[in-house]
Amino acid sequence: MRSEYHDRLDVRPAMVTADVIGLFKRSLGYLWPVRRLFAARAGLMVLIYALGLPLPWFLKILIDHGVMQEPIPPGGEGLLYPFFLVPFLDSASGMDPLAVTLYALIVLAVVFLFVGYSGNTSLEANLAEGADVATRSENRISAGVSAAHGLVGLVDLCLAIRLSQRITDHVRIDLFSRMSRQPLTSLNLQRSGDAIFRVLHDAPSVAGICYALTLSPLGMVVSVGANLWILAGVYGGVAPELVWIGLSAVFLTLVATSPLARWARRVSQASRASGSATTDEVEEGLKNVAAVQSLGGAERQRERFAVASRESFRQSLLLVWVVNVVEWIAEHVHLVFATAGFWVIFSGIVRGDLTLGDAPVVIRMYSLLYETAMQFGRIWIDQQDNAAAARRVYFSMDHKAELATTSGPGTPLPALDPVSLRFDGVGFRYPDGRRALADVSFEARAGQTLAIVGPSGAGKTTLAQMIPAFLRPTEGRLTLNGADIADLDTAALRRGVAYVFQEHQLLTDTVAANLRIAKPDATIAEMESACRLAGALDFVRAMPDGLDTTIGRGGGTLSTGQKQRLSIARGLLRGAPILILDEPTAALDPETERVLLDTLSETGRDRLTIVIAHRLSTIERADRIVFLDQGRLVETGTPDELMTKDDGAYRRFVEMQVG
Repeated sequence: MRSEYHDRLDVRPAMVTADVIGLFKRSLGYLWPVRRLFAARAGLMVLIYALGLPLPWFLKILIDHGVMQEPIPPGGEGLLYPFFLVPFLDSASGMDPLAVTLYALIVLAVVFLFVGYSGNTSLEANLAEGADVATRSENRISAGVSAAHGLVGLVDLCLAIRLSQRITDHVRIDLFSRMSRQPLTSLNLQRSGDAIFRVLHDAPSVAGICYALTLSPLGMVVSVGANLWILAGVYGGVAPELVWIGLSAVFLTLVATSPLARWARRVSQASRASGSATTDEVEEGLKNVAAVQSLGGAERQRERFAVASRESFRQSLLLVWVVNVVEWIAEHVHLVFATAGFWVIFSGIVRGDLTLGDAPVVIRMYSLLYETAMQFGRIWIDQQDNAAAARRVYFSMDHKAELATTSGPGTPLPALDPVSLRFDGVGFRYPDGRRALADVSFEARAGQTLAIVGPSGAGKTTLAQMIPAFLRPTEGRLTLNGADIADLDTAALRRGVAYVFQEHQLLTDTVAANLRIAKPDATIAEMESACRLAGALDFVRAMPDGLDTTIGRGGGTLSTGQKQRLSIARGLLRGAPILILDEPTAALDPETERVLLDTLSETGRDRLTIVIAHRLSTIERADRIVFLDQGRLVETGTPDELMTKDDGAYRRFVEMQVG
């Protein structure tokens, strides 16, 4: 994968035929949740094609027995008509030409009211779209095509749209759920713009595959089968060549377009990857707009976006070119076989084997036969774009998604009253080989405030993130009340841990909505109590709508200290037996820090509080210190104990700050 497309995880997009077939099989699994809707659509499609079969024969009746005034014998004896027209011919026998014409037109009007010119027209839901992948994918979400017009066509179209929406909804939910449970080591590598593109613009391809491999061939088989059956039954003795011409069109279209399948997949993949890269640039540029503007990087950021945008347009244009090459080949196959078919039809009329009324019948049936054959022959080539998108969807679904446990069914969370946490020889390496921790062993219990201390890059955050299983040890063992965290149900484990990140994770929503992430059923009193403990209640009450005030993107309308206090309030509201605070006082003034630390001390008798800190005023309030350096546990003990070591690492750390 080209580096300018920003992919860091999905770097091998190439597929072979076996991969494509596997994607198709997996996609068809999404039909099971919508099986009733699918069955209704399939049944209605068969009905539409069945109702459309008599239509061209009424044109023959109008021409032969209305305009040409040929009499209709009882039951149509001696005439070239299929069996299902016999009842009409019986009822029209003996009528004068004008009456036959009026009778046929009335029947046609009734049929048109329900299905239109079924099979030879289409009712589509697609809106205007561009040639780029993104806008075309929006149409696929609510895509729908019916072979009928009229009332039945409208119902069929609504079923088609609903089916596409339901499948896409299932895929998007599955994809988002799996992506949101990927480990932090993966999420930190891939940019969020790419994730957005996959969820919004790649996911609809699965519905397209489901339709193309099931309902579309069903309609084609019914149409081709019925028309060949009628052609053979009515004209088999007069123009058998029409049957072989139609079948040959299917084969030749397949042979002519199949070699382009690999090219189409590759170009589609590049088009989607470049579109993702453009989305990445938009997301990154606007998310970090303050840094870009303050550092004078606006022009450089504009150029980065321009390069990504031009590449996206170039790849989209190339994809359009490939599609049109396929279209050109298919159309010329049509030209060859249409010429041969029309020769058979009109030479039969000239010889007298066919009547003038047979011309619209055979032309219409042959047209259906050819168009269906061409579509059937193009199914494989047309689905290469969907295959490229589906591969991106399933890659993200499958990429190291976080499991409930590392092995087997999750063990229930043990009773955490009181909490006992133990690290035994714990080590951790990142996927790129960097070592963050090595042979760390210590124990912490409820009622303690444990400070994790050390220079930048010592592994403090990595250590803390192992407790709620954001990261899992690559060596050693981490136990909670005697149970290995690797064996615990992850969701249950995280209900027992409240983690307040150093980077404030706030939603663009109300203050109350942000707090209720921790406890969805929290009352107003509980939220106000948590805010009071975190020193946030005064500024929350001063907001225009209090708890119902909407804060800006990522808390952008709050100061850094306010965001920190609100994040701490959310952690306290959760009421978990383990509270982890990453640099909780970094943005607080001394008085607010003192109040917060007093609060944590007073409310933490039954809770294990773990604090990652650099400030001495925070560290000195801890009951115990774990000092890390270069990923190793150097010292552990109370602040007073560690200060008594003349050449201790913690003492040097303190002296550097106060010196």
